[in-house]
Amino acid sequence: MNKIQLTDVIFVDDEYSLKYPHMIHRHENFLELLYIAAESGRYIVGNYEYAVTAGDFVICNATIPHGEDPFQEHCIQTYCLVFSGVKLDNLPTGHMVAENQRPILSLGKENFVANLLPDIYKMFHGKKNYYEVCRHLAMGIFFMLREKIAERDKNLKPTKQKRERLMYRIMDYINEHYAEPLTLKKISEAVYISEAHLSHYFKKDAGLSPMQYMMQRRIGEAQSKLIETSQPIQDIGEELGFVSSAHFSKMFKKYVGITPKEYRSHFSGRRERK
Repeated sequence: MNKIQLTDVIFVDDEYSLKYPHMIHRHENFLELLYIAAESGRYIVGNYEYAVTAGDFVICNATIPHGEDPFQEHCIQTYCLVFSGVKLDNLPTGHMVAENQRPILSLGKENFVANLLPDIYKMFHGKKNYYEVCRHLAMGIFFMLREKIAERDKNLKPTKQKRERLMYRIMDYINEHYAEPLTLKKISEAVYISEAHLSHYFKKDAGLSPMQYMMQRRIGEAQSKLIETSQPIQDIGEELGFVSSAHFSKMFKKYVGITPKEYRSHFSGRRERK
């Protein structure tokens, strides 16, 4: 467990969440423990959407797409603990729950974490030499969640969720190839249905077109990179398949409401550890 590191602590207030939802994205190496500090909303993990409210933890395993639906209004206040180096027995790297386990755990509105997380956030970003203190406090929350999940699911038999529905096949394909120059034709050929059937079925089931979902994935990944890295904005756009910096900025503002530069600026000032 000494290899587990606390790589970041992120706070998003309800006003910012309402204006700028963090769209579907995923992390190759990081586990995120997202705590709902105030209000209620809906959150997507994998191919499922869950109702969440104050006192809930959302466990976002590495490699699993997660985020907010930009077409629904959100007004939730969250704290997010980001961990690297997580490797638990019988689970893939960066995973805290198995595929058959529900990734939402409720602690109730009155719990010690609600008071602890603001302090961890302030120390992580504002105090010198407090990293180990923050890490140990965050690890305490990590182990507590493990125990509570084990207690909740002790009688759960290990089964693998089936991804037989056509929508899941389409989403899985887009999740793997969203940064490529995807077309409706290419997606339809990959899942062996006509373009017309693909568009109709996906929009009816998901509420948006396959190409809109692809754009959400690109924007969601861009949001993560803008928050978590110092990578040049132009490079982020190119990496995610946008044809130009202008196109990237235009689509980002369309979906998020502000430019990539403004979005990064909001988080950068509070993220520098002194």
